[in-house]
Amino acid sequence: MKTLTAILPVALLLLFLSSSCTLQNNTLTTQTETVQDAYWILVSLEGQNVQAPKDTRTAYIRFEENDDDVIGYTGCNRITGSYTLTDERLQLSELSTTRMTCADMQLENQMLEVLSRVNTYRISGDVLTLYDGDKAVATFMTGNVEVMESDLDRNINNDND
Repeated sequence: MKTLTAILPVALLLLFLSSSCTLQNNTLTTQTETVQDAYWILVSLEGQNVQAPKDTRTAYIRFEENDDDVIGYTGCNRITGSYTLTDERLQLSELSTTRMTCADMQLENQMLEVLSRVNTYRISGDVLTLYDGDKAVATFMTGNVEVMESDLDRNINNDND
């Protein structure tokens, strides 16, 4: 009987700890279950890793849930447009950008061209892959909202100087 009394608190503690780990993992999974309302930082375009040109911010995209608006940044200009989302189907339309000229427009031009062809997507953990048919054309990772907003505020302030 003494052995059972000694083991019971340890068993309950282990059960409690294992259930809290499971809850934490479920919480992390639900944060990236949807493409909407997350900052997606560009990682690759058409199989090539993307590096932001010198003196530019990281390119990203965000799908607003309530308005079906897509916003983002190409590394040079801001992107706006609309999107339609059904199951794994994703269509971007009415994409436009601000009109700043940058030293290296290649990334922006390629990103806009790729986004215009997207028709499906998949999320795996914190990675968003956009497809043109069955070909992966762009890869994004979820980003830190505070960093993205700080970069955006800094860019807006620089634009106003």
